Amino acid sequence: MFGERPITEVPDVVGLSATDAGEIVRKAGLIPKGPGDTAAPTNGVITDQRPIGTAGAERGTVVYLWAGPGRSADSAPSPLIEVGDLDPV
Repeated sequence: MFGERPITEVPDVVGLSATDAGEIVRKAGLIPKGPGDTAAPTNGVITDQRPIGTAGAERGTVVYLWAGPGRSADSAPSPLIEVGDLDPV
C-alpha cells in the first residue's frame, strides 16, 4: 500500500464562519477551496460543503465550501427585549 495517504474525517463546518471553517478544514489535513477551485471563502457563513461532514477522505483532499451572508451559529444571540421596554400601540 505504498503511496496511500491516511484517511481522515471531513469536519462538518456548515453554519460556521468562513474563516473558522477554513482553519478547521486545514487542521484536519484537508484543503479548503471555493466552488470552481476558487480561493476558500473568507467572509460570511458556510452554507454547504462537499464532501459532506463526517465523510472519510484522504489527507490533502479538497473540501469545497460555499458561503452566504449572515451570522454563524456560534455568534452571540441578540439581546432579549423586556416587555416594559416596548412602546404601547
